[in-house]
Amino acid sequence: MRKLALVVLVTACLAVALLSCGDDDGTGPTLEGTKIAFQSDRDGNFEIYVMEADGSDPVRLTDNPAMDSQPAWSPGSQQR
Repeated sequence: MRKLALVVLVTACLAVALLSCGDDDGTGPTLEGTKIAFQSDRDGNFEIYVMEADGSDPVRLTDNPAMDSQPAWSPGSQQR
């Protein structure tokens, strides 16, 4: 039961973050289907990541010394 409550809490927090982040400047996470693309500096500089909408399975998409930011989906770019 606690695990379900944690999943619901994480999902709700992600939804609030998506609704409240400043996508007008392209710095916030973007949602496509069940995937969220976002930028993070967890490795020391900003890289682009993608994860499931529930926060599971984060995958780093970029890996270079330049700052990678402003993730965006192209129409039809994600397999469903």
